[in-house]
Amino acid sequence: MARFFHCDTERYIKRRRYILWLVLLPLFQASLIAVLIVIVNFRAFYEKGYHLLAFRGITAAAATGTLVFFAVFIITEKLVRRGARYTYFEIADKALIFSRYDGDYISRGKRIVSRKLYVIPLSSLKKIGHSEKKRRIYLEGEQLREYCDASERLNYKLSGGFPEFASWWYNNNGFKSLTLVRIPRVFTNSDMEKITAAVIDAKKNLNTAPKPKPYVHKEADFIRRRRAFDKMKNLRSM
Repeated sequence: MARFFHCDTERYIKRRRYILWLVLLPLFQASLIAVLIVIVNFRAFYEKGYHLLAFRGITAAAATGTLVFFAVFIITEKLVRRGARYTYFEIADKALIFSRYDGDYISRGKRIVSRKLYVIPLSSLKKIGHSEKKRRIYLEGEQLREYCDASERLNYKLSGGFPEFASWWYNNNGFKSLTLVRIPRVFTNSDMEKITAAVIDAKKNLNTAPKPKPYVHKEADFIRRRRAFDKMKNLRSM
């Protein structure tokens, strides 16, 4: 039975918060200092005309902060949505599938979502490593596949515990062979540990699964009876 692990989108929200603090806080502090200077020295500023320059600086800081806020929010919100939909790790009966959002591009006036898809057959998996410091998972083996294309072209369904692509050509073509796949910091710490344990279990289950017995054709009962009858008939005629 397949298991799914979704991308950690909370990290983008945290980055949004840090970026906004780093950018907006200095602007707010500069604006506040300018306001205080104008208030304390209003008469002198007013007589020399500096108050207009100060208010223009405050207005510019506020406008810059607003633009930065909306730009950062739009970019991070896009990453949250794209990551939630296109970045995941799936463990099937016979293969591991890692999908990752790889950006957008414009083709013929249409926005296309690109992603990378890694298919790791469990039968080819040789080694599983987990770095807690770097929060990465390393999967080593043979015949590991890397696809990179428009997301809709990489859609698949599981058939017999292995991905079967909607575009049939990708089942045996269109990939780059790898010996190592790195799962980066796109999942939570607990999910990284769960993924490692689940991959090890899936590998063990594949190795211990009973091999299907070769099919042996059995004659139908009426054929065996007919053959026995012909044999008895031949013995009587002798």
